Amino acid sequence: EVEADVTPEERICFVHVGKAGGSSVGCALGFRLHCEDGEGNRRRVEVPGLLPRRATRMFHADAYDCHDDSAYFLFVVRDPVERIKSAFLYDRPNSEHWLRENFPRYYERRKSYYLDCPFGLMDQMVYMGLHPQGLASEVCRKRAAAAMRGDLHFSCHMYFNYQFHLEGIPDGAKVLVIRNEHLVDDWNSVERYIGGEPNVLSNTTIPVMNKSNKDSDDKWLSPKAQQIVCRMLCNEIVAYKQILRRSLNLNYMEVERSMEELKETCPKYSQYDRGDCDEPYPNIREKLIEHRGYEHIQLDRVRDMHNADLENSIHGKKWLGEHDGLMDDDGFQ
Repeated sequence: EVEADVTPEERICFVHVGKAGGSSVGCALGFRLHCEDGEGNRRRVEVPGLLPRRATRMFHADAYDCHDDSAYFLFVVRDPVERIKSAFLYDRPNSEHWLRENFPRYYERRKSYYLDCPFGLMDQMVYMGLHPQGLASEVCRKRAAAAMRGDLHFSCHMYFNYQFHLEGIPDGAKVLVIRNEHLVDDWNSVERYIGGEPNVLSNTTIPVMNKSNKDSDDKWLSPKAQQIVCRMLCNEIVAYKQILRRSLNLNYMEVERSMEELKETCPKYSQYDRGDCDEPYPNIREKLIEHRGYEHIQLDRVRDMHNADLENSIHGKKWLGEHDGLMDDDGFQ
């Protein structure tokens, strides 16, 4: 029913990497996940063109609802440092009581990182947990590094990172990219690439969805702290660059523009490719098997839990209201 008017050769899987701007794009595509503005009001966005009609399924964190033979896999990406800063702030609990009451399933995980360690502010976490002379306990320093690299699951948006989503799509998949920093231009380039009209978004505004209402100053980083984060994100930067370079809708100059923008954030590590980082490129095979699922290890519970929010509403019979099946703690208001 969802794909009644979409042929297999037209299917597009929307790859929603957390805190990269995917909620805003996803709502514009017609998905119902996190379509709340900064005031918590649920909004529906109508965008013309082929893209919203062909993007029928989603891959987000531990929910993979896509056909492996989809024609394209559409990523929304953002500068890796800016993404991790937003992820840190978004997943941080307001208090222990709030965490226990609202997300009991993730209570121990969040508490062990944000509350048991001195990681209330992003800059504080870097200097206490990631700096070579950090004053946090050895346990907390290990947690800080593991969370930043996506090795351990404290913050869901940090754990399900670019590498996870890139390696979670089928080998040889065709990739399309919308860069958060160039959203309108890239949306139009995707639309043109799949045979749609040019400048379809010229008179359309995509509102920001699922934005945290926490103080943005809490994710501020000093220049020195930012370079420590760049070092810790070296392999994640490599994965980000791989996504950009695989994009079919971006030309060489557009990719190079993003590389130059990355260089402003991480001058040294923006130049690194796979194998250049201080640590080996992670082998995440077990992580993928556990959370992504494959034909021989189907995660039916995840599919059933998130099916309502993964389905593109444009193909449904009616617009549904609020949903309880939000993945992880993405329901934060």
